[in-house]
Parts: sequence; C-alpha cells; structure tokens
Amino acid sequence: MKKLFLVCALLLCSLLYSQNKKGEMLLSVAVSPYPTTTNSENDFGALGLASFEFFISNKVSLSGSFFTSNNTLIKNNSGVTIHSYGFTPSIHYYFVNKEKWNVFAQAGYGFGFEDQTQGYIQNSALTIYNIGPGAHYRIGEKLYLKLLLPYFNARNVTLNVDAASGITAFLGLGFKF
Repeated sequence: MKKLFLVCALLLCSLLYSQNKKGEMLLSVAVSPYPTTTNSENDFGALGLASFEFFISNKVSLSGSFFTSNNTLIKNNSGVTIHSYGFTPSIHYYFVNKEKWNVFAQAGYGFGFEDQTQGYIQNSALTIYNIGPGAHYRIGEKLYLKLLLPYFNARNVTLNVDAASGITAFLGLGFKF
C-alpha cells in the first residue's frame, strides 16, 4: 500500500511539475516564408517576429510581438516591394507544460503599417489579429526552439483590402530568463 501511495504521489508530482513559472520571461525571434503574387508575377520574402513574453501564471502569459515583412527579400519578379511593420499584443494559454517541451494556444490583436512601392510609395494602416497553436522545445538550459502555426489576418484599413491572410509556419529561437 505504501509503494502504491509513493508511486501515485510521484506520478502526481511529475504531472504537476511545470516548465513555465509565474514571473518568468521569454525573449524570442522567429521567421516565416512570405510568398506573394503581384501582377501575375511570383515574389518570395520573409516575415520576422520578435517577441517578449511574461508569465502571469504557470499556464498563462502575455506577450508583445514586433513584426516586419518584406515580400521580395529572396526573389523579386514583380518589381513591387511590400514592407510591413507593427506590434501585436497576445495572450497565451499553455495546454501542455513539460520540462522539455510545451504546447500553447495564442490569440492577439494589433496594429501596423504597410509601405508598397509600385512606381510610387503608399503608406497604409494595418489591423492584425492572430489565433493558433505554438510549441517550445528546450534545446539548452535556457534556449528553446519555437514553432508557431497561427492563422492571421492583416487588414489594410486605408485601402480596405486584406494585406495577408491565412495560416503560416514560424520557426525560431527563444531565450528564457
């Protein structure tokens, strides 16, 4: 009976152990491919994301993410360059929170602006929302591999069109302190 109690207590403690702890902070950077088609020409660029995350509990964190994009960073066939910049605050809920890895869902809403160069320059305001899953995998004592798969929508409110919309994969690194 004592062995059964000890095994149950050990199992319960291992399930209660939490990688993330209230008050911890995570700084991360991630990138995603950014293919676009303009005037029937394909371009290829990248989206960049720098985030600061603060854990208000073991399972919930608040983050602020600065993003930038360039649709012609790698390939520019159309001659149209689109740069976007902005900030998106988010909330994260950690469903799985293990010593080596964790899985979370996030939701956020923010603002930014977009520059389009099409023979002239046009600045436009953006609203951005994102929702979707993510994961961290510990590869060092404080270093993490980060994967995000959010659905996001960047709406150009100046032109009243979607600037970008859909699910995309971000891959990056995080440092916890």
